[in-house]
Amino acid sequence: MTQSVAIVTGSNGKTGQAILSALSEAGYKVVGLDVANEGLGGYAYRRCDVTRYDDIVAAVAAVEEEFGTIRVLVNNAGVWHGKTFFDIRPEDYDLTYNVNTRGPFFLSQEVAKRLIAAGGGGVIVNLASIVAGAGSGVTDYGGSKAAIVNFTKSIAKPLGAHGIRVVGVSPGTINTAMGEAVPAEIRNKLIASSALQRAADPEEIASVIAWMVSPGAGYVTGATLDVNGGL
Repeated sequence: MTQSVAIVTGSNGKTGQAILSALSEAGYKVVGLDVANEGLGGYAYRRCDVTRYDDIVAAVAAVEEEFGTIRVLVNNAGVWHGKTFFDIRPEDYDLTYNVNTRGPFFLSQEVAKRLIAAGGGGVIVNLASIVAGAGSGVTDYGGSKAAIVNFTKSIAKPLGAHGIRVVGVSPGTINTAMGEAVPAEIRNKLIASSALQRAADPEEIASVIAWMVSPGAGYVTGATLDVNGGL
């Protein structure tokens, strides 16, 4: 039996690597997408800049040609520059939305079109953030993640008719380079206000994603699940 194919963007980061591992253990043929020339972890890899539409189309086509129909897409790639409202420049804003919102939009569109042509059936997972609802001092980042929550809900119904589920995961603080880039005062305050009093390990986010793409979550779509330690 041919393995179902899953692609994960931002695959060279800690969370991306954890997602690749979790989905591989679940039986998927995993393929990482990132902007580096080479992938990490020994997984199949395709260079893809998610801010470039042509890269998206080419990467999805290449993965499908080599491995078969992509049944799972995890939109994990994200950027966070740490600047506050009055310091954000147009180029900062554009990069944030291009990576965090535009990339997932067109990746989802391309994968969904091919899934429908293949007869449907699959899962799209979008990485949001707790700041989507709570707001963020890094205002464009918070807005981009709020857009992802709305996007998840908005495309769930039209894609559901084709057996394609669309779900979101909304983490709090994670032990990653992005999480550790948050100023210590803010990071410590977030951790202290969570019920579990700690940041998440990337593997804890990945295990939730592995469940959300599994048959056990077969009736879950349009929803974004908080995975934030009770923040």
